[in-house]
Amino acid sequence: MKRVSYCGESFLTTDGAADALLELVVAFPGGHDSELFQLPAVNSDGDEMVVQVVVGPGSELISVPEKSTAGEPDTLETVAYLRDRMRTLTFPIELTYSEALFFAEYGWDTRYVL
Repeated sequence: MKRVSYCGESFLTTDGAADALLELVVAFPGGHDSELFQLPAVNSDGDEMVVQVVVGPGSELISVPEKSTAGEPDTLETVAYLRDRMRTLTFPIELTYSEALFFAEYGWDTRYVL
């Protein structure tokens, strides 16, 4: 498990969730808006909880390994989502002229299209 600290608070989550969150923040391009994520975590009593984190390109998070007797929360879906989000941000997009016109017509942001 890892303790993630941000804005003077911290929470305990799985290694995978902590690593994926930090990797995603690093992948944010400059000028990217902040995003809200919900992460399964464990409170000081060992009970599962959900932590809401707003992060953006300038977010300064720290992750530190920590031993815990609490059971690990199920973060498989969360880790998969964070990793997919990171791939979406870093995937190079090459559009044909007609595809670009289609997206422009509807005002869609092509950065998020796979």
